Amino acid sequence: MTQAKVRKGEMSRARLLQAAASEFAAKGYHRTRVSDIVRQAGLTQAAFYLYFESKELLYQELMDRFFKKLWELSDAGRKVTPLKSHEVQSRLKENLLDLFRFFMEMPELTTIVLTQTEGEDLHRRLAGIVADNLRRNQEAGHVKANLSVEVTAESIVAMLYRLTIRYLLTGEKTAEQLADEAVALLAGGMLQS
Repeated sequence: MTQAKVRKGEMSRARLLQAAASEFAAKGYHRTRVSDIVRQAGLTQAAFYLYFESKELLYQELMDRFFKKLWELSDAGRKVTPLKSHEVQSRLKENLLDLFRFFMEMPELTTIVLTQTEGEDLHRRLAGIVADNLRRNQEAGHVKANLSVEVTAESIVAMLYRLTIRYLLTGEKTAEQLADEAVALLAGGMLQS
């Protein structure tokens, strides 16, 4: 197979993935048909089945890619523990910025995951990862000892969901603005000292 054919095939496959993400985000998984995906991609159903055995397997590939990166980013709090105290806030901002940028790279999949997938299970798993990292950072002296890591983790995950949906995906705020504002809240709190 020539290099040009391989490139064309990779481009067609990428178009199908992008079109599927867009259709799933707009209509949901069950209301999206293969014919909707190929129409948006500008390809044929034959081309679809050349790259994917079914709509289910295409959807699973999209979700697998998204969640692999999401789990990696949600565990970024682990990187804070070995830091010196004066480095913690900047690392927190970097971690949040990486997460918000990832969401902006894949807005359709972010919409699907945050609004259409099994939300409670996802929320619990993310909050569990965040709680574990908060506990480690509490032991390292970076997080206040009197905070409930479980309540704090639930609050952080809920806050990040809402900020992403309300400001990031609408384009009202950039990833950088949201990271700055979230760090100000998380690091500084709400009340005057």
